[in-house]
This record gives sequence, C-alpha cells and structure tokens, in this order.
Amino acid sequence: MASFPRFLSVIIATLILFQSAIVAPAINMAIDVKPAAVLLRFLWPVFFALIGVLGLVGAVTARKQKAGLIVNGATVSGMMVCFLLVPLINDANDNDHMGLWNTLHLFTVGVTFILLTMHLGYAIRWYQRK
Repeated sequence: MASFPRFLSVIIATLILFQSAIVAPAINMAIDVKPAAVLLRFLWPVFFALIGVLGLVGAVTARKQKAGLIVNGATVSGMMVCFLLVPLINDANDNDHMGLWNTLHLFTVGVTFILLTMHLGYAIRWYQRK
C-alpha cells in the first residue's frame, strides 16, 4: 500500500497536465467561443472535483506517510477552493468584470500548478530510501 499514494500522484499529475495542456487548449481552438465556454464551464468543476476526490483517496491511503498526507491534504483543500471559485469566475466573466475574472482565474491556475509540482515531487523524490 505504500506505493499506491505515489501511483495516485502520478495519475493526478497526468490528469492536470492532460486537462491543462491538451484538452482545454484543443477545445478553445476547435470550437467556437460560446460553445467552448459552455463546455469548459462544465469540464472545469468536474476536473476540480475529480482531482479533489483522488487527493482524498491519496490522503486516506497515505495516512502513515507524512509527505503523502501533506501533498494529498493540500490537494483536497486546493481543489475544494478552486471548485468553489468556479461560479464566481463565471459570474465575473458574465458581468464583464475582467479584472476580477483574471485574478480568480490566475489564482486557480496557480493553485493547480503548485499541486502539480507537489505531486510530481512526491511521486518522483519524496520517499524514504532504505
């Protein structure tokens, strides 16, 4: 069971990279602006919830590993905040408050990037060598 939390970190990092680097840009390039916005408004909350749930599973399975608990606990907290910010981000965009939209969007991007870095670090380096 000791390697399972690291395996989940690989899955989480892969999902973050796939969604952020491939799915979202492809949708924005392949679909007109309004349908793309509708699709992304559906996908981002699902993404944040999925990563949060995987983080919760990781936290439960890493309960005896300090680094695993920190990384996965941060994931649960960070994704919950990002999930809760989605309606505010959408509302700011709908009401042409682009400064607020930009700030909130950059915040969620930053949180996601930090969590990506943490999961990559945990999966690759943060383990006890025997």
